[in-house]
Amino acid sequence: MDKNNYTLLHVIADYSPSGMEFGEINSKLISFLDNPGDVHIQETSVPSLDTIAIGFVASQYAFAPQNKRVVIYGNAAPRRRSEKAEKNNADHGIKYAKLKNGVEIINVDSEFAFGFIKDQIVEFKDVICPNAGSQFRSRDFFPERVAKIINKDYSVLGEDLDINDIPNIPNNLVSWVDGFGNIKTTMRQSDLTKMGLKSGDKVNVRLNGINMSGFVSIGGFAVDCGVLAINIGSSGYDNPYVEFFLRVHNTNEKSASAIFDFPLGGDEFSIKKL
Repeated sequence: MDKNNYTLLHVIADYSPSGMEFGEINSKLISFLDNPGDVHIQETSVPSLDTIAIGFVASQYAFAPQNKRVVIYGNAAPRRRSEKAEKNNADHGIKYAKLKNGVEIINVDSEFAFGFIKDQIVEFKDVICPNAGSQFRSRDFFPERVAKIINKDYSVLGEDLDINDIPNIPNNLVSWVDGFGNIKTTMRQSDLTKMGLKSGDKVNVRLNGINMSGFVSIGGFAVDCGVLAINIGSSGYDNPYVEFFLRVHNTNEKSASAIFDFPLGGDEFSIKKL
């Protein structure tokens, strides 16, 4: 491995963890890499069709401290609003963004794919790639383009895109449910401040048609067991995202996700001071 040319490639996709789909895509990527030994592929699985998770996880990886080249390839089919048949399996293509810190992101185009990183993009381009002709475009077409970018062959990049066309991310959506059932949201610590909320304030959270009272908290363990914390969470770095954290001591106790009937990425919530 050439340490000077080492690349960390995050592959974020809505496949089963370590599933065959990851195996097929990784094999295809490796086949097109000039120096596959210099690339470490890290897989992250997100829920099926959860495009907001793609954008959220990509941003969390993109802004992590790093001293090597980082490339992120994110893919979840943005089909929740598509009800009509598509000719020749046509669907959304892929776009390329380079950030101020040098991280490169190739995401399937969707409403949430680039919103979390919008204010850090310095280069935003289309990727020249078929978006029809295969049911499994993320295996048959996309890996070759991703590999070319890793190879520093930017001939696959097309026209410049307008960063202003990237939709802003609303601050009242579920973005990610972690393995402990904690609900990460698109609301940030600064949003709580703008709402006049501070640590210790009692609030009502409404999500999935369910209401539950809780307390604004700097950390989830600052509340009693069984109490909902509207918590300054572990994601988001200098301006952390808020998460709903229900402190439990045993795996048979209900998590925040279970209390709110297992919300999905993109579900809306509200917070009201009591």
